Amino acid sequence: MSFPATELEKFAKKHDVSLQSVTPLTSDERMSALEALLTETDVPFPISQSKASAYLNASHRPFKVGTLSDKTIDLSEYSNHQDYEALTFEEHLSWACLIKDQRATKHQYACKEYLWGEDIFPINGTVIPDYHFLNARLYQQTGWQLATVTTIIPSPLFFRCHRYRFFPVTNFMRPLGTDYLEEPDIGHDVAGHIATFTIPQVAEVMNNHGVAHERILEAMKLRLKSAKTEKEKTEIVQESELLSLYAGRIYWFTVEFGLVMQDERLVAFGAGILSSPGETPYSVDSKEASRILIDPTSDRDLLRLATTDYLIDEYQKTYFVMKDFESLSSITPERILSIVEEAYHLPHLGWRDVLEDDVLINVGSEAMAPHKKYELVSRNEPIDEASRRVVLRNIALPSIGPEDHLNPAAQKFLNSQNQTFLVE
Repeated sequence: MSFPATELEKFAKKHDVSLQSVTPLTSDERMSALEALLTETDVPFPISQSKASAYLNASHRPFKVGTLSDKTIDLSEYSNHQDYEALTFEEHLSWACLIKDQRATKHQYACKEYLWGEDIFPINGTVIPDYHFLNARLYQQTGWQLATVTTIIPSPLFFRCHRYRFFPVTNFMRPLGTDYLEEPDIGHDVAGHIATFTIPQVAEVMNNHGVAHERILEAMKLRLKSAKTEKEKTEIVQESELLSLYAGRIYWFTVEFGLVMQDERLVAFGAGILSSPGETPYSVDSKEASRILIDPTSDRDLLRLATTDYLIDEYQKTYFVMKDFESLSSITPERILSIVEEAYHLPHLGWRDVLEDDVLINVGSEAMAPHKKYELVSRNEPIDEASRRVVLRNIALPSIGPEDHLNPAAQKFLNSQNQTFLVE
């Protein structure tokens, strides 16, 4: 959509952005900046001369996948590229307006490590970053690289990228004036996620999820080899998909929508939160949402994340608050696999549910006791889709018996769902 000049001026003025500042570097200027960057050695992951030379020679072509490590990733039909010269003025202006709005909320609500990360990467300017430059900076600082994709990619591919320390990024920018998108764009992938890579525990957890998802898929393929019927094969695939779903929820409530206690205050680090100027203050201040303190070293608390459903097209109804960043390192591939295998036998929870043994920072006005959603569905009363989905799934769940061999943490967590609740 093309806007007349007067409308562009209105957008810029509304976000306190100067139209004159929305001026990308020329191709020669970008090449010169990249050449200087590639020679830096006082960085955690210096780039060898041979890698730098080949990378620089390829920088006149559209960026696809980073080539600075010994690893690569096959994106298949989801492969895309960033043709920097093809980006429009309106896309750059949309970026500039979003960054201006984000900075106002990030500086008030983001954790200090995230703000440090924003100072390291070229993501605070008034033009969309050139992925050739951004990829090199990302690799130098963290060992991760970019992989340009079409849009939302299948979960197995998303986490396979994480396994080899590639982060999928799109090449389109949200329309001018858009705060929230259901699908990721440059504003989410770059302005939201990139700074989180300088939080070591978050980058570690992302890689650990990649390893865990790979093991889930490997186990599925191994079981399929010995399957004798189509029904058995279908059941094996469905079980694998559920295990990936539970693991994805742990990722969602930490990497994407996590809060953390820092210096005795509540701050945000999740990229899904910080990429939205609207959800950033909402996540910390809103009285609608519940906030539950969790300890990632606790199996019970990871089960809480793995069994909690959510929606992606509106602000969250519950946020989980990490006690600190250090405890995130306990979310190893082995623990992810152990937790999701236990979650497979447990009822799901809705994203508005509050349990008696939750460590509550606050109970939001949208919260409900777990039994309430069943009553609403049975009376055919209005209810959010996440809660309805949980009801239908749990009704179909087989009874849990001794043969399921739940571990003590899972059994205790199951029992807690039948206790008296704080919210009615």
